[in-house]
Parts: sequence; structure tokens; C-alpha cells
Amino acid sequence: MEKIHEVKKRLEEIPGVVHVRELGEEEKIHIRKLEKLAEENGAAGGLMEFVNKSVWCTLDRAHVLLMVADDNQGFREAPSAWTVMIDEQGNVVGEWLKEEQREAARANPQASFITDDFVIYRDRPRAGKCQFVMPPMPVPELAGIEGITGVVSGSVSAPADLYLKKVIGMDNNFWTILVGFDETD
Repeated sequence: MEKIHEVKKRLEEIPGVVHVRELGEEEKIHIRKLEKLAEENGAAGGLMEFVNKSVWCTLDRAHVLLMVADDNQGFREAPSAWTVMIDEQGNVVGEWLKEEQREAARANPQASFITDDFVIYRDRPRAGKCQFVMPPMPVPELAGIEGITGVVSGSVSAPADLYLKKVIGMDNNFWTILVGFDETD
């Protein structure tokens, strides 16, 4: 149980993080229900399948923390693509790009931006149907903590985000991020 305090302390030190706490079992059960519904509804108004692997992987960990961040206070950019579009063989045909990747993508005539930060690659072959996937995200700030393993984070769907904000009494101007980890013996 000592490791959870060290993890919480590290997360609280990240610029922009305003709240960190461990989730209870009932909260995790409710988030699972909301994520299942979100996936059933799909992405792009139901036109495409959606899988939030980041949340499922995080919820599978022994410890699940809720981290609330405020982008206006300088919360860091995601360390890797937090959403991708993949085909049935797992080929990435579209992805969210970090700020420093966008200029190069804009220069690529085979890249089409569907938002300011999400690109579709027209020159990448597609096998079967495509789906939006939120992959598990690393948490570089927790690297080097002895006694923990399987560190992963994920952003919840909009319904789960609203639920978590209601539970902790925060408004919509914040991000909710789940951080999960296991302890080693």
C-alpha cells in the first residue's frame, strides 16, 4: 500500500494536475458500464466502431487512480497518439499527432487532416473495416518507481468523464485520466 502514496505524489507533481485519488470498486464497475455503452454507440456518430483499449487495460490493473488535469495550467501533451484509426489487421491508417509532428504531416500530400490534430493517411492500404482505438498510454512520470509494474493510463469516454467529474465535484474544464499499475512482490 506504500507504493500508492509514492505514485500519487509523483502524479500530483505533474504541472496541471489538480487532483489524484484511487477509485473504489463501485466506481470502476460504473466506468466499465459507461465505456461498454460508449463502444456500443461507436465513433463518428455511430458510423465507425470504437474501442477504448486504454481504459480497459487501466481498469485491469490492481490499482486505478483518477488523475484530474487542467490544460490551462500547463498539463503536458500526450506522450504518444491517444487515438488512432486502424484496419482489421492493425495497420494505422489515421492518428492524432503531437504538435511537433503536424507540420511534416501537412507537407505530405497523402495526409488529410480531419481535425487540427488528427490525420488520415490516404496512401496506407486498408484491410477490411476501420475502427477508432484509444490505445493504452505510457506515464513517463512514473518511470523508475521500484515495486510497480504495468503502468498504463487512459482517457475515458464522454459519459464516464461526466460521471467522474460529478463524483469528485469538478466542472467540465478539466480532463479526467485513469492511471493503473500493479505492484511487484
